[in-house]
Amino acid sequence: MTPHQANPQGVIVTPDEAKAIKPFGLDMQILLSSEATAGKLSVIIACHKPGEGPPPHLHHSQDECFYIVEGTYELSAGDVTRTVGAGTVVYLPRGVVHSFRNVGETTGRMLDWTLPGGQDRYFEEIAALAGTSFTGEQVKAISERHDTNFPAAASGAGGH
Repeated sequence: MTPHQANPQGVIVTPDEAKAIKPFGLDMQILLSSEATAGKLSVIIACHKPGEGPPPHLHHSQDECFYIVEGTYELSAGDVTRTVGAGTVVYLPRGVVHSFRNVGETTGRMLDWTLPGGQDRYFEEIAALAGTSFTGEQVKAISERHDTNFPAAASGAGGH
């Protein structure tokens, strides 16, 4: 049994067993996959260079939790925006529009839990597009399939 397969007795994943991927060019590792938890949750760690972060988005069927490992981020959740650093925990219930951006001068690192799991699959599918001549429509379809919705894109004001 590998650390990325479901096991009713639990899962232990060491750093060298984490799966490295590069969605949108970001350095990311899947620490705990949806497959390993039978879909209950997924855990990733992502590195963001200064200025990097997603546009406002939401998940209709997933709660999300961030833990800032290092760096300085501007986080927005609903109508609240704060600049925070290492040690900060953020809980985002499903349906809340949120975004974040590394506003520091060094690379930041953030742990990201999704409940139920699924964001790992989204990032894997996006990472698989690297080196191909993909379209915005492909990214939109992948995003929708994995419950990542960009309200500004729906109104014609942006997206990825």
